[in-house]
Amino acid sequence: MYLEYWNLKHEPFQNVTDIRFAYLSDQHREGLARLVYLVKGRKLGGVLVGPFGVGKSMVLELLAEYMADQPQTRFFRFDALPGGVMVLAKQIAEQLKIVPLPSNVAESLTAIRQYCQEGRPAFHHAVLMIDEAQMIRDSDAFDFIHLLTNIRTSEKGASEPREYPAFTVILSGHNRLANDIRSHESLQQRLQLLWQLEPLSENQTFQYVQHRIHVAGGDIWIFDEAALAEVYRGSQGLPRVINNICDIALLLGQAAHVPRVGRDIVLQAIHDVQAVEGSAPTSSLPPPPDGRP
Repeated sequence: MYLEYWNLKHEPFQNVTDIRFAYLSDQHREGLARLVYLVKGRKLGGVLVGPFGVGKSMVLELLAEYMADQPQTRFFRFDALPGGVMVLAKQIAEQLKIVPLPSNVAESLTAIRQYCQEGRPAFHHAVLMIDEAQMIRDSDAFDFIHLLTNIRTSEKGASEPREYPAFTVILSGHNRLANDIRSHESLQQRLQLLWQLEPLSENQTFQYVQHRIHVAGGDIWIFDEAALAEVYRGSQGLPRVINNICDIALLLGQAAHVPRVGRDIVLQAIHDVQAVEGSAPTSSLPPPPDGRP
């Protein structure tokens, strides 16, 4: 690979949720803070939305790291799967290790309620973090989530026991999830937060690229300023696309034996990324530097 050529200790632009490389813009930082508030306050739930590749998974990974230091709260994170309400109900029952698995919705709710109130004396509070929630297309599934927010549990060992919500439900997904939630008014009223992440600005894109290179142990000016401007234009500020462009650009830069990644190499990287994605290059892009199609 290109690590030795660019004097890097790690690959800086892998599309995995590695919190070592977490770059938090103001909106990402505030979104994380609001999710932490929901969890600490044992609120009923909230929604995190944004376009594909905007950084939702990194925010959720940082929330999971925070949850690891909260012994009184259990944290369950899973992706929504296509299917009806019973797919979701069984996923939750499996996360809670309820056996045997319920066979219908009514049994699922009863089993989950018993788990929280009767069968688990150590149970205090749980966070259900459902990622890719735009996959939930069944209205009954949203009704099931609504009913989950009705389940209460009491604080064990308290002189004057108080009831709290058993679950904080966090739904994360593409922007269209927000519209799905709005169409279920009763559930919408129970979710105290809807936070929408937007793509990075041009300046934030510069910072994002340089932050990841710095964490990887490299020179933050591997990409010159003109190259960074093209990274922003080609990615429109979406971190996942930024990673794809920059990763290929570093490989192309090594192959060309250049001391720094410039605009032409980034343009070639954008061309290659768009070819893989099956989309035609942006009309304003010049041909690749070496004349290849």
